[in-house]
Amino acid sequence: MKLMDTQELSAFDINHHRYVARQIETGRATSQTVESSHEMLLAEVERLTYLVSPAKLKQPAHGVPVEASTFGPIIAVLAKQPRNASVVVEYLGRKSRPGSMGSYRGYHDELRIEPNGREPRTVADLLKDLRRFRRNGITGYKGGDYPVTDNTGVWVAEYGENSHQHVSGVRVDGGVVVIMTEERDW
Repeated sequence: MKLMDTQELSAFDINHHRYVARQIETGRATSQTVESSHEMLLAEVERLTYLVSPAKLKQPAHGVPVEASTFGPIIAVLAKQPRNASVVVEYLGRKSRPGSMGSYRGYHDELRIEPNGREPRTVADLLKDLRRFRRNGITGYKGGDYPVTDNTGVWVAEYGENSHQHVSGVRVDGGVVVIMTEERDW
């Protein structure tokens, strides 16, 4: 296992987080400021955990799939990957960039990741989006708001489509994090 070079990571600035805490206390903090601070704190905790004990992360070997088919396990596996690693999703036998996310047409209370992203996405980008859905829930394909739990299913599908491509796990191929799918019927 390659040890992470601490020089590659941005310096942790505790004063910034103290400033954000004061902004929260006075009611002047924006949700974007709080969310950004939260993401930086999570990244720092993950970095320190890695430096203290790489074995605690239990990262899968390259190419070895880790089963993760629901929200909680997917976030847990992604959180163990390098934040700047590129992410792709499998969709009907091909790999593509993850696009927007929302309600899956087949099950309105489950999450859909579109396989047509135009911009490269990193693990940090995907984790930020997934954590936002965990906090805010999913607005159903035909309306209605649904809470997101660790057991919420995740699908890869075009908007409005029932692809039957359910997320089955995560593996690392050549430094790229691959979200794997398998066909599932309703």
